[in-house]
Amino acid sequence: MLFLYLYMGYALVKFYSVITVLSQQNLALSALIFSIVIFLIWSFIPVLGYLLAKLIGAKGESSAAVLLIMGVGVGLVENALFYFDFLTPYQGDMGTLIVMGVFFITAYFSFQTPRLFSKKNKL
Repeated sequence: MLFLYLYMGYALVKFYSVITVLSQQNLALSALIFSIVIFLIWSFIPVLGYLLAKLIGAKGESSAAVLLIMGVGVGLVENALFYFDFLTPYQGDMGTLIVMGVFFITAYFSFQTPRLFSKKNKL
């Protein structure tokens, strides 16, 4: 269930863009709700790369905080790919595949939060 932190971090970055666009539109409430539901489903697709790697047998273990930060970071990198014109708006599926690949690779590495104040470090 830790993959949900990865999803929340990624969706958090994407949600800002969606809210910005939807707030500028004059939409009915049903269209607004439909748009948000589709956004939530579509933003979950890249996280399937992480789940696929775990199903294959990836042994990486990361804490919830690290996965949340990693989701935010990957979301910002994807936004940067479009902002700096490495990808065009017509290549949205390519951006999704890149993020899915990064999440797939993430499942194989262990990232833990450092313990700065452990009992071993005290004098």
